[in-house]
This record gives sequence, structure tokens and C-alpha cells, in this order.
Amino acid sequence: WYGQPTHETHPELVGPLEVTHGLAKSEYEARRQRLVKDLEPGSTLILFSSRTYFVSPHVFHSFRQDSDFFYLTGWNEPDSVAVIEKSATARRGYTMVLYANPKDPKKEVWEGPRNGIEAAVSLFGADEARPIAEFKTYTSKLNSRMQDRGSHDSVRIYADLDASHGLLRSKECDALKAQLKHDHFDSRVRRLTPLVQQLRLIKSPAEIKLMGEAGRISAHGFERLMQTCRPGLCESTLQAVFEHAARMALVGQGEGGTVADRSALARPAYVPVFASGEHALCMHYVQNSGPVKDGDLILVDAGTEYAAYASDITRTFPVNGRFSQPQRDLYSALLSVHEQMVKLCHVSAGYSLNEIHRRATSVLGTELKQIGFRVSDRDIEEQLFPHHIAHYLGMDVHDTVDINRSQQLKRNMVVTIEPGIYVPHDSRYPKAFQGIGIRIEDDIVVGQTEADIENLTARAPRSVEDIEACMNRTSLPNQT
Repeated sequence: WYGQPTHETHPELVGPLEVTHGLAKSEYEARRQRLVKDLEPGSTLILFSSRTYFVSPHVFHSFRQDSDFFYLTGWNEPDSVAVIEKSATARRGYTMVLYANPKDPKKEVWEGPRNGIEAAVSLFGADEARPIAEFKTYTSKLNSRMQDRGSHDSVRIYADLDASHGLLRSKECDALKAQLKHDHFDSRVRRLTPLVQQLRLIKSPAEIKLMGEAGRISAHGFERLMQTCRPGLCESTLQAVFEHAARMALVGQGEGGTVADRSALARPAYVPVFASGEHALCMHYVQNSGPVKDGDLILVDAGTEYAAYASDITRTFPVNGRFSQPQRDLYSALLSVHEQMVKLCHVSAGYSLNEIHRRATSVLGTELKQIGFRVSDRDIEEQLFPHHIAHYLGMDVHDTVDINRSQQLKRNMVVTIEPGIYVPHDSRYPKAFQGIGIRIEDDIVVGQTEADIENLTARAPRSVEDIEACMNRTSLPNQT
């Protein structure tokens, strides 16, 4: 057994040519090749896994691998380091050494199976694998190389020494960082994550397929949530309904009438927002502890991670299944903004996310005036719509955070489009709309043209008609 699903142990989850579900060994290899392609010969890249985090003594959180580490290795264990060195003499143009915990039967009785050193080579594409305890020896050798004046110009290190990744605060890494500073080589250590994020920004067909599945199961969760919602329930109950339904969407019938279950690949992508009534005026209300009341709307921002890729959906719907007229008017105004901005998510339009945001602010102002608001641009930007309309999406919910949102959109980026309107109790705004918070969010694959745009979360009911039909268990008239 290994510390994660493999084709040998879980053929129902991992294919014969795959390292992890949905991603072939060749894809991981191509990622590493692209990463080193434009680097100087002799460049050394050091990646650190996440660590295990604890809720309290001996009670740990579910492990979640560092996204850059997983993107380049597929290795899903803590306390690991991958070292990639570009070399003109290496068969692949680089070598990869993985430092990890070896198999240990005594510890595995308590902690579960480990992948082990041998699997790093046979299954995960490393040229060599060594016990994590030997990483200190490697850092000493690296320091010696950097102090060798003859190789001064050929040693360039890429690592994220100041980040809060798992092992970055280990003694080995602290010693390396201290030595680099002492010998005035710290200026030669460059951040690695910006290079990896440039690769992660554009999704491959396999990645888009995984994100599409994350969107599908999350949309199923929203459908079930809308069908279940009624006055008197608690926000936390609805959260449980969503999470259960999303996982159950991965359970079906296999060959010969057997059960096909992929739910082990799913987990919540982030702490969700289940904000009923005026709780929706708080962007990140996550207490999810209040009752849902007749006549209120509930704003739900929730998504499922599937095989390490996230979905991120927000829907706002009436607790009792019917929008009141003010709720309908405000919702329809925001939906118009959402639909118009989605149509700009293609290369031919020439927009960046920042430009789409500015356009959304302008369109929202026009829509609000049509339903009786008298607002300035400042009102919209500071109070009514204070957050950005979009962010990049991928392995992380807020993906590739070092990539500026002023960059023009490129094909196969995946972004969210999420306009919101939050009306406080303020005499500047029409009384009928005060206390209402609405957000609508979908996950969009950027197309070359408008016809190429793909909405990965379109199955989650979004229009007034579809929401009311879903909540009242009738056929959906506009399911697209």
C-alpha cells in the first residue's frame, strides 16, 4: 500500500498511465520540462511540501498538499522536498531528487501507509529518492557549491524561503537560509512560485476536465440545497446538505451493477458562506449558525475541490422559494451585470480582469438607476460592490495570486465572475432594498472568441425562473 491512491491500489481512481486521478505521468513531465526550459544551466529549484497542521495536541487537520509541489510532482505526503536541477547532460535536461519519509511499519500502524522512497522513482518520476533526513547533507553541499568561486556564476537557486510552506521553518531550511545570508548569496535565491504560477495560469485540457467535474458536483450540491431549503432550518444544516450532495454526485453504478464511488477525491474547496438575511451584507460570513427565515434571501458561496482542483460558486435564492418583487428587481439587475461580464471572457475582447471589473462597476450603476437608486461611482465601489468581480481559479480557490489581474486574458485561463450588491440600512438607498445582499458567481474558461467561452458551473440554477423552478421541484425551463 501507498500513502495515496495509485493504479496498483485504486484502479477505479487512477488510470494505468496516470500519476494522480485524471493526470498522466506525461503531463507532470511536461510541466517540469516547461518550468526549466528557459532557466540557466545549473539552476536549482527547491520545492517544499506542506506539513501536517494540528487542531490541538494529537488532533490533526486533514492534510492538503502545497499546490506548487503537487503540480510538479503529484506527491501527496507531508515532510517532503523536491530538488530539480537543470543539466545539459541529464537525459531529460534536468534531474529530480525527492526527499521523503521512508517506509516505517511501526509508524505506519499509527499514521497510515507511506509512499516510501522506492515509489518516488517508480511511480512519480524522480531520478533519485532519499530519506528526508539526508536533506541537510544536500544543503551543506549546495552551500559549498555556492562558495566555490569557480562555480559562482553557474549556481542559481529558486526557492520560496520566506513563505509559510510546510518545511520552510524546519532546521534544514533555516540553516540554508542563514548560510546564504551569511555568505552574501541570499540575493541569488529567487522566488520560485512566480515561475510555477505562470505555468498554472493556463490550464491543460486534462485540468479543465477535472475543474469541470468539480463544477458539476458542486452544481448538484446547489440544486439539492435549493430543493431542501425552507424556513426554520439552520444555515449549518444547509451547509451539511450541500457537502453531502456534492460527494454523493460522485457515487454511481459501475460495471455489472457494482457501485462506482469517486467521493474520496472530493473535499470542500474552502470554508463556505451560508449567509441568510442580513448576514449576506458581510463578504466572508462563515459562522453559518443562524436560522433561515421566511421572506429572506440566503447567499451561499460554496465549492468542492475535486482531485486537487477547486470550484467556486455563489448563488442567492429566497428561503421560501419565491422572490419578492424588490428581491427580484435587485437580483435581475445583478444578473444582467453577471451575464454581460461573462461574455467578455474571451481573448478577442481584449480585456483583463481589472478592465472587466471597471466595466462591471459602470454597468451596475446603470442597472441600479433603472430600479430607483441614485448612486455615485464612489457609493458603488466603497459600499454597494466593494470587492473585485473576479479572480483566477485552479488548484487554489484564489489561484496564482502573484499574477496581476491587469494581464490580458488568455485562452484556457479559468476565472470567476462574481458581481455582488450589498445594500446597508442607509437612507441614501431605496428602503425596499435595504438589508439585502446578493452575489452571483460562476467559473469560466476563457475562450478565443465569445463562442468558445465555457461556464463550468452553469448547471447550478441561476436565473429567477430556474431558481424558483428548482426550489418548487418543477422542471427547469432554462437549464444551460
